[in-house]
Amino acid sequence: MISVVIAANGQEMALAETLAALVPAAADGFVREVVVVAEAGPSEGTRLVADAVGCVIVEGDARAGLEAARSDWVLVVAPGVRLESDWFREAGVMMQRLQRAGGRPVAMLFRGAVDDYGWRARLREIVLKLSRGRRRRQAMLAPRKALLEGGRLGSHALRARAFTGGVGTAG
Repeated sequence: MISVVIAANGQEMALAETLAALVPAAADGFVREVVVVAEAGPSEGTRLVADAVGCVIVEGDARAGLEAARSDWVLVVAPGVRLESDWFREAGVMMQRLQRAGGRPVAMLFRGAVDDYGWRARLREIVLKLSRGRRRRQAMLAPRKALLEGGRLGSHALRARAFTGGVGTAG
């Protein structure tokens, strides 16, 4: 159903964490493909991680990753982000509602899960929830066409370096 675009930027371990978190969505058939973007060409480690799980590797910027994506909807996510376990179920329901409504393109923002145990992890979750406006956006799902056209939604998404882990943008 969707493509995922991740900017690698030589962060192999972070890339592996994010890819591992996407496995349930891929097993469910929600994630169709993963495009790994490497601005200056993929490092050997990035290539090994991406090849091991069947990712498409693209050299270029965020726009090149979006152009390589084949699905109508694209999740743009920074390396190291581990989305909450049921994010794709919620996203699927919302995508169906939007399709039925036939309205303007919208983006869905997702926060990552705190993958630790104990009171410190719970405190971190509370702080993240309380600082909504200040929290770094970690993943965004939006129509590919809207992102590429560079309209209000697209220009915001392509210029938001937090979504892509710092990958530059075209235009």
